[in-house]
Amino acid sequence: MRHPEYRHIVRRAQIVNQAPYAEIRDNTIASDILPIDMLRCKLAFFGAVQFDPRSDRWVRINMYANAPYPEELVSQTDDFWVYPALRKGN
Repeated sequence: MRHPEYRHIVRRAQIVNQAPYAEIRDNTIASDILPIDMLRCKLAFFGAVQFDPRSDRWVRINMYANAPYPEELVSQTDDFWVYPALRKGN
């Protein structure tokens, strides 16, 4: 309370307690980390799927794979199309 400038740090610590994948858990300054690794991580947060690595310098991705057209959305499922349906037996 005496140091409100640190409230964002405390909030991040609270979030990680409830959401274990909320923070990158890797040594981002290690000698074996490539910039493309961080790019892939960031793109995954934005919904990139089907990574097609061509080299350690660039990657081809697919955004919004299997996305419905606007007229195909229905109010019951419009927020959930990004999550694939589970098949029986999984």
